[in-house]
Amino acid sequence: MKAEATRLAILSMHTDPLAPLGGDFTGGMNVYAREVAKALASLGVGADVFTRLESASSAREVPIAAGARLIRIEAGPRERLDKDAQVQWADDFARGIAAFAEKDGAHYDGVSAHYWLSGLAGEILARTWGVPLALRFHTLAALKNDALPRDTRRESDIRLASEPRLAQTADAVLASSPAEARAISEISGGRQVHVVPCGVDLETFRPHPKNEARARLGLKPDPAYILSVGRIERVKGLDRLIEAFAHMRKERPGPDVRLLHLGGEIREGAARTGESYGAEDFASPAQGAEVARLEDLAGKLGVAENLIFAGAKPQEALPLYYSAADLFALPSRYESFGMTAIEAAACGLPTLSFDVGGISQAVSEGVSGHLIAEGDINAYARKMIQTLENPRERPCRAATRWAESFAWRRIAEAELDIRARLRDTAALSSPHAS
Repeated sequence: MKAEATRLAILSMHTDPLAPLGGDFTGGMNVYAREVAKALASLGVGADVFTRLESASSAREVPIAAGARLIRIEAGPRERLDKDAQVQWADDFARGIAAFAEKDGAHYDGVSAHYWLSGLAGEILARTWGVPLALRFHTLAALKNDALPRDTRRESDIRLASEPRLAQTADAVLASSPAEARAISEISGGRQVHVVPCGVDLETFRPHPKNEARARLGLKPDPAYILSVGRIERVKGLDRLIEAFAHMRKERPGPDVRLLHLGGEIREGAARTGESYGAEDFASPAQGAEVARLEDLAGKLGVAENLIFAGAKPQEALPLYYSAADLFALPSRYESFGMTAIEAAACGLPTLSFDVGGISQAVSEGVSGHLIAEGDINAYARKMIQTLENPRERPCRAATRWAESFAWRRIAEAELDIRARLRDTAALSSPHAS
């Protein structure tokens, strides 16, 4: 495919695509913005990724790949801000990008906004430059609120009000799964939503021999490891995983099995006690409080000694962890897609997930893993036992083949096809069209 666009502006206002993963607001969206920019550049489309400057010591411009760069824009204080506090700086973010483009002499053929905050800035830029705006929410506030326990922090009223409006006014809205597309269509009055899944870097995420991976990571050779990866927050459902694990241990108390979680920013100078960091070791107060709650739950259920919080790891280390583990657990209460399930599959590791949101787009039942009815802790525990005890339940080669269809180049091509259709539609509706 030959792309016609020459350069796109990709907006990731509230979270830096080059920031370490596993923090309060860093996760799959960061990976998406960074990797799709690289894939677009490989297709001959220049990609500038814009994010808010969070530190005076951060470089203002960083190359991502040949033809792709990250540009940090000053908008508000030069410090990390809660995502809800950033809405007041959306206009400044847009003006900063426009000023950068004018000074740099950059011409953009379109704007891609990631998350609703970037959508606010994106609609200003699209109108200023006279180019189409493509918007991907990554998560929807209403769905996230519905999935969270009532005592958990809710998404803001301004987000709840902004998402339906943005879904109606953007030139194209992208969703990661059919389930997310249906939800967006409902809040936007039935408009068309394009399904483009998240991707995986197949050069980075590939299987390694298990014994070799464990040796390189310093993991013990004998236990079975159940791995989970992601931010430490209620929506990720780690409490449900601990409950299912405790059920499993009652049924099968003998085998040595560990729960190993990767994610969460560790404060400078923290030292692990044994294999795990404790709640006091996490830099984020919110994540530290959640770890304390999970530790308390694990203690009450008698599985505290089996629980390991290893903190966030660089992405290049994740394939070793996926290869070293025996099962990947994705117990989330809500996921618009579930990018980590594709990463695990690319490394030959089966995923066990509750069937929520767009998970069924990322987990192919019986091929790359298994889907459990939402909230059925006992069924989750039974499938954990079955998968760990029966090697034939570990898809491996079938999982890696499944993951191949999610290569980032394919994702970038799908985005460009949508933009091509936008251009064709605009040309047909032009008063000068014959």
